[in-house]
Amino acid sequence: MISGGKITNKDLFSAAVRGSKELRSLAMHELERIGNPDQAVEYPETCYELPTVYAWLGSSAKTVQDLRDVLDSLTIPSDEPTLENAVLAGKLAMISSEILEALKYVQFTEPYEDTPYCGFIPDKTLREFGVAFVDDTIPGAAVLTGTASDIDELIKIVRDLQSKGILIFAAGNIADQLRDKNVQMGAKLMLFPTGPGTQIIHAINFAIRAALSFGAIGRGCEEELVDYLSKRPKVFVLSFGEIDEIAAAAAMAAVINKAAVITDQDVDEIPGVLAQSNSSKMVQAAIELRDIIVNLAPVDIPVAYGPAFEGESIRKPDTYLEAGGSSKTAVFELLRMRGEAEVEDGRITLIGKDVSEFEEGSATSLAILVDVYGKKMQEDFESVLERRIHLFLNFAQGIWHTGQRNLNWIRLSKDAVSSGVSLRHFGNILITKLKEEFSSIVSRVQVTIITDEEEVRRRLPEALERYAARDARLAGLTDESVDRFFTCGLCSSFAPGHICIIMPERLGLCGAINWLDAKAAQEIDPHGPNQIILKNEVIDSEKGQWSGVNDAVYEGSNHKLERVNTYSMMEDPMTSCGCFEVIIGMTSDMQAVFAVNREYGGMTPVGMKFSTLAGSVGGGKQTPGFMGIGRKYLVSRKFIPADGGFLRIAWMPKDLKESMREQLQERAEELGVPDFVDKIADETITTDTEGLINWMTEVNHPALSMLPLLQ
Repeated sequence: MISGGKITNKDLFSAAVRGSKELRSLAMHELERIGNPDQAVEYPETCYELPTVYAWLGSSAKTVQDLRDVLDSLTIPSDEPTLENAVLAGKLAMISSEILEALKYVQFTEPYEDTPYCGFIPDKTLREFGVAFVDDTIPGAAVLTGTASDIDELIKIVRDLQSKGILIFAAGNIADQLRDKNVQMGAKLMLFPTGPGTQIIHAINFAIRAALSFGAIGRGCEEELVDYLSKRPKVFVLSFGEIDEIAAAAAMAAVINKAAVITDQDVDEIPGVLAQSNSSKMVQAAIELRDIIVNLAPVDIPVAYGPAFEGESIRKPDTYLEAGGSSKTAVFELLRMRGEAEVEDGRITLIGKDVSEFEEGSATSLAILVDVYGKKMQEDFESVLERRIHLFLNFAQGIWHTGQRNLNWIRLSKDAVSSGVSLRHFGNILITKLKEEFSSIVSRVQVTIITDEEEVRRRLPEALERYAARDARLAGLTDESVDRFFTCGLCSSFAPGHICIIMPERLGLCGAINWLDAKAAQEIDPHGPNQIILKNEVIDSEKGQWSGVNDAVYEGSNHKLERVNTYSMMEDPMTSCGCFEVIIGMTSDMQAVFAVNREYGGMTPVGMKFSTLAGSVGGGKQTPGFMGIGRKYLVSRKFIPADGGFLRIAWMPKDLKESMREQLQERAEELGVPDFVDKIADETITTDTEGLINWMTEVNHPALSMLPLLQ
């Protein structure tokens, strides 16, 4: 421990140097203990080997001998307590910690399986947060480390961070302290329990991989990496309690990766890098130090509110009241555009009983009726706003929502109800968030909540009629029927060379934005990420190339790309950032197409896992033969028609196939091949080239009668 009153910079630098040397010694000892120089060393489900080594040094780090060479190549700082030596200590501590953590995966396939800690966070989890990072739903990331002296204050800090949408890594003893107070943790809650000691490296390499994945930072490009991390993701460290040598070294490792450090100890501050604050003001100090902009407006409800709770699950035993789903009660949610005189802004009407009038464990019918008015509101935007009901309600701690329209399912937890949550609070949430997010098209919002079953059923036919009318309008919306597409530049801050083209029959590769969403977003913010593309001259109708699209791609890619074929993955395909739901690619025999979703961690028939493919496809590059897409594009009529289209698909993971079976089957029948879905292989049939060729021959796959993708 650093002791003796105020901690000077020299005290901190000296401790960091000692800590880094201790970590290096431990890493060397573990490498010697393993012995075999050819022993493979790798983290699971990443294409970046050991990310800190990959990004900072550019060295190959795949075996024990490689890692010995890496450690031998690093400069060992002298004992002189200077900033220069502290920076060297940070680098040495970072690499040594990475090696120590990676070696745990040599000894055990899942070293953290029976512990409360998360260990290495796979690439797919990073990519799942991609859209939230780029649209600032997640404006920053906090690493909490050390030991908090006041656990109640610690929980307040965590809730404050969650309400601001900030991703949290609980390092040091913080994870244990939170667990002892029954604070839920996990990826779905945006709170990763990385744990004590060297495990803090899993927070650091997460940020580094954001730069590698989304920013297309190359192996060993240190200057570009540091520049990227100075801007995004905006990471800060909150350090609680006494600082020991290992903690000091870890703090310097964070600093060289452009994180700011805020401590509750008495330290000499370093402007822009190290600050002191009492615990109640640490979050605000960090936000100001990293210039983080929090866009979430406060919502008047008695529980915490923020994107951290979107992934919260509420089990049946913890449920006070539910509607829909397994309870099979009548439910629906509907948003309607109304006239000015028909909407009283801020009005919340409840027809039927509120939560307090139900017994614990009850089920109820439930209708959520939202009426909006705005001079720029359009009927086409109703479904866009209506889909946000799901997100807005899920942001509330203790409220769980899934599904949409008349197939939704809602649960309120016992804890939320005991905190005072009522159904009227649904109105508070929806009015606040709709006016916050759609202020340029919506000026008035009123909400009606109905639990009276007879009234719910009386109003249901209107909802069904409106759903059917919307579906009919969408069915007639094709690429040919419109004169404009839209760009989506949400990811451009993370992937500067990438620009999405949003078309009626091709949604964004993140799966979150379709043509109507982009149209609404452009109306809301004419200078925002969604810009109009007038199609203009058709250059190639088969490949999907227009002069207007080429112009937009040229500007959006910072003049790196001159053209894109929106209907082909083989010639000038659309670029990818890193947020894609699915990667499609050409099979090794050049005869078919495979699709792999990011949730699948196994091998594909081309000998690469999703994480490896993603490293080649993302970052704003055109990669002929491979492309990132949104999963719904698989069943679009405009799915790579220039390359053979839907009937080229020969392999996809079973989970993807089963989750989309209904849509896949509908598209197959539309093409006159009703047995096609069962001709698509998955990992239970084969994961190699030869096996796929044999399967395609056995089932007489349609792709075999097509010309090869490369001729």
